[in-house]
Amino acid sequence: MPLAAIRQDDEDEHLPEAKVDQQTISLAGSEEALASVNSSIAEDKEEEPYYHYTVDTKDPDPWLIVHRTKIIIFVILAAAAVAGSIFYKDLKLNEQTNAMVAEPQLNDLYYVDFRVIKDNLRPTEKFRMAKVTDITGDVVTINFSSYFYLQEHELNEAIRYAQLRFEKFFQEKRHNYTKTELQALVGSGAIVLARRPVGNMLDGNVVVPDSHFKSSSVFIPGKKENFAGLEYLKFAKDGNKAALALEKFQKSAELGFAQGQVSLAQMYLNGIAVEKDLQESLLWFKKGALQAYEPAILKYAIVCQQVGSCVVGDFYQELVQTGVNIEFTKQADVRATTKAFEKALEEAEAKT
Repeated sequence: MPLAAIRQDDEDEHLPEAKVDQQTISLAGSEEALASVNSSIAEDKEEEPYYHYTVDTKDPDPWLIVHRTKIIIFVILAAAAVAGSIFYKDLKLNEQTNAMVAEPQLNDLYYVDFRVIKDNLRPTEKFRMAKVTDITGDVVTINFSSYFYLQEHELNEAIRYAQLRFEKFFQEKRHNYTKTELQALVGSGAIVLARRPVGNMLDGNVVVPDSHFKSSSVFIPGKKENFAGLEYLKFAKDGNKAALALEKFQKSAELGFAQGQVSLAQMYLNGIAVEKDLQESLLWFKKGALQAYEPAILKYAIVCQQVGSCVVGDFYQELVQTGVNIEFTKQADVRATTKAFEKALEEAEAKT
């Protein structure tokens, strides 16, 4: 028993030494392994080539060299196509403007560069819109908008935001131009664009005041006949339709309807379905004017200037004697279109 115990103790004493030796060996082996790995990595790094990427402008992409001519031609053609499209669009708009100004219709809209017409404007006063409000023979009456715009495209915005539906968008003052004078305004660059509404609408927006759609159910003799004549007049190129329009206007005028009398006077003035006769036209305009119908008064003044034997002052005196001037002179300051008209109104006011 003692010998066995001693032998056991001897084994216990030698075991720690063995463990230390193993630890020493393991540490030494790991250091050697780590050193070998580092050396292998270093060798790999030394063997790996080094690439340095740079942009060499002297040596462009070979694909660009091969297709350079094609690319240049494509860019030139694309630029030419864009320029041609813009030029063609401007050409078509100019043709449209010239055609509309040569044959104007009621409610036509003109984009006007007002700097060509008038000097000494403010920096922001450049463009205005004009509207054809009346056509008397070769004389076209337009009203300018109450507002100025800095850029031309803002006129499109006025249509887009339905500003033309306001009663005061266009001034009441009338400006008379012959068709030749309007065409001269196009040539000078004053009228840069003409547009024609279809069914009182343009760009999907209503371009006439809301009052335009108001109607009365009160029966007025001659009103129905005048309306029918206006519908036939839309197809005046057809001889039969023009004759029917004349017949309807004649009946309306004979019934004493002022608008029908003006419509009949217009037929004689323009020579539609009847021989042109300015004297007969003045006769019917005068009948409408004596009923205090303002368009008839204004149209009579325009046509009277084209007839040598007609005196505008005598016409106004007759209106004054019949009492028509009372309501009409209230708007004389904004509706006067000729110097003779203004003078006659001053004389009428002096007598009253």
